[in-house]
Amino acid sequence: MASDPVLVRVELNFRSTEDESAEALGDRIREAVASIVGREALEDFRVRTLPLVERKSKGGLRPVD
Repeated sequence: MASDPVLVRVELNFRSTEDESAEALGDRIREAVASIVGREALEDFRVRTLPLVERKSKGGLRPVD
């Protein structure tokens, strides 16, 4: 008897200083995962970037005193 399907979630965080964009890295990782589990099994794939260095913004909102 076959097992019932389950949803598997893998979380991955890494630092990058590569010139390659986050979207390009995401595309490469998506393709690797799709080749492992199959394109039809890949339910959702998201790429989110968070800056590790605070940059001074020009203009915009200022802190409230």
